Amino acid sequence: MTIGIIGCGWLGLKIAKHLKQEHDIFVTTTSKTKENHLQDLGLNPTLINFLDSDIIENHNYWERLHEIDSLIITVPFSKRTSITLLKNRFSNLSLFIDNFDKQVFLMSSIGIYPQTDIEITETTFTEKDLNPSILFVERFMRERYPQINILRLGGLMGANRVFSNYKVSNLNQVVNHVHYVDICNIIEKMIALKISNKTYNVVAPLHPTKSAVISYQKGDKAHEEIDDSFGRRVQSDKLQTELEYRFTYPNPMTFHLE
Repeated sequence: MTIGIIGCGWLGLKIAKHLKQEHDIFVTTTSKTKENHLQDLGLNPTLINFLDSDIIENHNYWERLHEIDSLIITVPFSKRTSITLLKNRFSNLSLFIDNFDKQVFLMSSIGIYPQTDIEITETTFTEKDLNPSILFVERFMRERYPQINILRLGGLMGANRVFSNYKVSNLNQVVNHVHYVDICNIIEKMIALKISNKTYNVVAPLHPTKSAVISYQKGDKAHEEIDDSFGRRVQSDKLQTELEYRFTYPNPMTFHLE
């Protein structure tokens, strides 16, 4: 198969390298310097910038589009980005991929959910309780591509992203992290199963506190969880059940041991 990846940043590149083992890959990048590196990796890059300030009315669609069987969108957006900027960015993106009618993935975020000390599934909240910026992007893309799979990712970890290397606050707060290997494996399985029109939380099943993760990664293997932990626990049960998926890295404490 041929896979297209729009946005080849930290995660996009991890996905591209993983899928390249079995598939032909085409990617986009905003950097001329990075374009050359991606070409050397055999990832067939296209240089494109989805401007936030203007909608490109006469934008040409991706010339590679007719070759692509599955499309993965990793263009960044967050709950702090204004809806005006997001509208321009994703309008330009939709012009670029035209009326693509095959499998599509959108990398979204659990930032769509409020910070509430409860277990959270995909259906816990009504739309009025969700972050408006992230919700806008999800709705905008689903209206144009009803077959789209939306993956709401936890905090991205693995490789050079080791949680104990970061300065953090609220050490008693539980984490909602996911290892990039699991994201790659889940996408790969969904491609193989030809899954469409699904929304999944993609978060490791275990939710230790920040303190526990940091202590363990710094060598305190005997660290015990504290009783006064707090924070939301975003659940990925739906994904695990429907895809019969078992996480390769279920415990964020051990992500650095890959």
